[in-house]
Amino acid sequence: MDQDVAPKANAPGGPASQPDRSGQPNDADRHVEPRSDTDTGIEQPDGDVAIDNAVDAADHARDERITRVVHIVLGLVIAALGSWLLYRSSTELAFRGSNDEPGPGYLPVLLTIALVAMGLLLAGVWAFGAKARHGDAPTLSLHPRLMGRALLVWGALVVCGFLIEPLGFLLAGEVFVLTIMAIERIRAIPLIVTLLLVPPAMYLLFDTLLEVQLPGGTLWY
Repeated sequence: MDQDVAPKANAPGGPASQPDRSGQPNDADRHVEPRSDTDTGIEQPDGDVAIDNAVDAADHARDERITRVVHIVLGLVIAALGSWLLYRSSTELAFRGSNDEPGPGYLPVLLTIALVAMGLLLAGVWAFGAKARHGDAPTLSLHPRLMGRALLVWGALVVCGFLIEPLGFLLAGEVFVLTIMAIERIRAIPLIVTLLLVPPAMYLLFDTLLEVQLPGGTLWY
């Protein structure tokens, strides 16, 4: 008489947990290491990235602060310089000529008034403007190469100011325009022609039409 024999349950440590004939452990005993995101080629933000972001934010905040201070100080300096030049122009040069025509002080007085107004406007906008206070205004580039170009422009302006006496207003103005074009590497022909025509146009307007005597030199009256 056949007897039904129930299969024995695998006891712990039974055949399911025994290594197979090849000597490799069974699937139940294999320990699978969790795969990290770096194994799949996905880079997660770590401490170094967070530090770099913090440094960039600090540098941007510093550039915004420096930009605002520079513009405010520059505006006040321009206003102060314009006020001093306005005083000298109004006291040392005649605003009107003998026939009630514009005198030698006519143009300097108008220019210095505009200089004072622009200086105060520059300082006021950067001190009380909404974009400047909220950090939305463009910042200065403190890169040495760009700073060097700005210094070259200011240096060219100063040098051409000293060249007015020997060269005269017209030639000194052309030297300044050519220097700016070389510094800024301007190659557009229409822009070059326009810049070269600025000094003659100003000379024609003030010296010829308005009869305002512009500074003359030994090489050009």
